[in-house]
Amino acid sequence: MFSQRLGQNSAQANNITATIAKFICQDMQPYSVVENPGFREMIQTLEPRYTIPSRPHFSEKVIPALYESTKNDVKLSLSQAERVAITTDGWTSCSNQGYVTITSHHIDLEWKMKTFVLQTRVLSEAHTGKNIGALLREACMEWKISDKNPAIVTDNARNMIVAGAEAHFSPHITCFAHTLNLAWQKGLGVDRASRLLGKVQIFFGYFHRSPIACHVLQEKQTLMDLPKHKLIQDIITRWNSSFEMLESFLEQQPAMMATLMSKDLRKGVTDVGTLSESDIANMDDIVQLMGPVKMATTVMCEEDQPTLSVIAPLQAKLLKHLQPCEDDSTLVAEIKRVMADDLSTRYRGTQDALNIASALDPRFKELPYLEK
Repeated sequence: MFSQRLGQNSAQANNITATIAKFICQDMQPYSVVENPGFREMIQTLEPRYTIPSRPHFSEKVIPALYESTKNDVKLSLSQAERVAITTDGWTSCSNQGYVTITSHHIDLEWKMKTFVLQTRVLSEAHTGKNIGALLREACMEWKISDKNPAIVTDNARNMIVAGAEAHFSPHITCFAHTLNLAWQKGLGVDRASRLLGKVQIFFGYFHRSPIACHVLQEKQTLMDLPKHKLIQDIITRWNSSFEMLESFLEQQPAMMATLMSKDLRKGVTDVGTLSESDIANMDDIVQLMGPVKMATTVMCEEDQPTLSVIAPLQAKLLKHLQPCEDDSTLVAEIKRVMADDLSTRYRGTQDALNIASALDPRFKELPYLEK
């Protein structure tokens, strides 16, 4: 009737405490979760005899011990690798604090790819290539992979290019998805394309600001049997968001136009502007042009397999796709020219490494993308 509490050092209690610690780390929960009434009630229901340790116990003892154990396991795995690849990027938190995250990738003894986030460190100094390069060298020394001849993947930012050289990592491959994003942005920077995007942004901005317009839009979607998708507005740092915005507009155009004609909204739609048939046709052309680019980006976002071997074939395929055609409109021809000029200049210094990687991939044994 009065069940005995589990001892703090009992195997069952230690196992539950370790599981809670793993939950906090894996799901990135705050330490205060162990004090939340709902969490405590759940644990008591699962094991009434268990006493949840205090928050300081987790933050000062359990989590640090779990970190050291995990770190030793990662070091052991890295020590068995013949070579290691490093990916790194700088980012800024919501509190405007600058960080640099470093991730490692290698093939283990069982021929499986292993990926570890080695560290996320505050970089209070200027995010110069020299400072980031020094941080990369320190990380390699800490994790004992300096002798693994690390390769590195970064975005195309100038400071990251310098950081790779400062750390003496080779080869230094720039992210192909980011490269496509840069070429895509330059293509859409063409004057007529930029103005067209501006018009669509005004349309979408109106719907995002007006709850009434969103409600009427949902009604029109139902009446017209259109997918009840939200309108996607582009974000400059998000790959393919401009493509998705145009695609969303073309899909929801009938419902949006019907919404703007609604009596409830007549007073607030004067600033939305208008789109001509030519604008709609240009939108459709751009979406058709950029479909393969989005597909290529999706392929390069694969997380479970190495993707280096895919860069050269995709680059060649896209350059062929961007060749001018007789049926191209003047806008599409200009976008193709700008994107092809940008994309063709990339990877000149690492083309041999890309070709070797493709030659080792069974899918590209015959290297059909190469000229004789």
